[in-house]
Amino acid sequence: MNIAELRQLTTKKLWVALKKARRELAVTRFHVQTGQEQNTAKIKKQKKLIAQISTLLNAKKEA
Repeated sequence: MNIAELRQLTTKKLWVALKKARRELAVTRFHVQTGQEQNTAKIKKQKKLIAQISTLLNAKKEA
């Protein structure tokens, strides 16, 4: 998901996306540590997505 798509989502859907992104980050970290996943760049991408969603939620909360 890119930032333009995230801006179109409602607050409730952003919370769902945040929960899903955090779960995927945990699974990816586990797979990297156990050797099932070689692409460690996925962790950085998922952390960036979590930060973007959190930023949008904070902006909507202040508005």
